[in-house]
Amino acid sequence: MKHIDMKKRKAGSWLVILTLTLLCSASADKKNYYCEYCGQKFASVSSLTSGRCQRHPDGAFKGRHKLYEGTEKEKYTCKYCGMQSNSISSLTSGRCQKHPNGYFKGRHTPAL
Repeated sequence: MKHIDMKKRKAGSWLVILTLTLLCSASADKKNYYCEYCGQKFASVSSLTSGRCQRHPDGAFKGRHKLYEGTEKEKYTCKYCGMQSNSISSLTSGRCQKHPNGYFKGRHTPAL
């Protein structure tokens, strides 16, 4: 009887480990998608591209959000001047002195 209990216990612990592994991998599959212009977070690419962006280069709400194709990072760097910020949103809130459109004529743009 003791031998059967040990087999059940081992099988039960493997089941718990397998369940936890699947739960962790399922939560890791949840990916965030960010707008390159404003840094707003979306759950899907379709929801990102369907909305209008307040920081679009053509003017507020005159164009759609653009998918940021880089990875999530602790610090984001402007590809024109090198300024760093903790989020895309805070980076793109300011104007860039080295923007290709001219001195402070465009917003900071996150590097990939």
